[in-house]
Amino acid sequence: MKLTTYPYKVFVCKDEKTAAIGAAKALIKIVKSKPRGCLGLATGGTAVPVYEEMVRECKQNKTNYHDIKTFNLDEYIGLNPLYIHEGYRAFMNFRLFSQINIQMKNTHFPDPKHPSAYETLIKKNGGLDVQIISLGHNGHIAYNEPGSSLDSITRVITLTKSTIKANSRFFEGNQNMVPRKGVSMGMKSILDARKIIVIVTGVGKAEALKHMFKNKYDPQWPCSAVIFHKDVEVYVDAKTAKAAGYKKA
Repeated sequence: MKLTTYPYKVFVCKDEKTAAIGAAKALIKIVKSKPRGCLGLATGGTAVPVYEEMVRECKQNKTNYHDIKTFNLDEYIGLNPLYIHEGYRAFMNFRLFSQINIQMKNTHFPDPKHPSAYETLIKKNGGLDVQIISLGHNGHIAYNEPGSSLDSITRVITLTKSTIKANSRFFEGNQNMVPRKGVSMGMKSILDARKIIVIVTGVGKAEALKHMFKNKYDPQWPCSAVIFHKDVEVYVDAKTAKAAGYKKA
């Protein structure tokens, strides 16, 4: 079956900070227009300045998150207690939730014991109004590694060596401390969101972005699947866009 492809909007920003601010503003716009909306959130270094901007804007403009619900993309399984602070729940609590007026009961993460129940919970809450994603060096989205099916939903995933290596920077460079498995939304879960915001910063992500910019789906580069979504915005810093060979149409 041939899937319909769609164009997406690319916003080339002068630097990484500006790209993060652009992505944050897009999320904030949804919060303001739909006070009871559902946000799909991501973790990792790329997301940090996005959440910093959301916190700054919330404190300055009193943006109301009281009835907003959030659903994070993924979580580690079997995290060493010494690194419990590197869990994605801890990450989100520290970087965002504790600094805005969101109700903790409205913040959700997938359960490795009942991963598919996450799909039911999202649907019960009306579906995701937006999902923010970043790209792995190998093009993965959340923990959907190369070869992930477009039909995949929330499930337990064994992390690749490249992902373990990349994540070791959060574990003092010790790859042995990085969990070998995670629970993650699937490709279908992400593509079912009403809007997708992609933030790409740092020339290390240029190769993945280059494959996305080919506008041709390649299962070995999961990020290329965004062409199957009707409403995608990409925020990228100028250096990375140039390294990826981006040329404005």
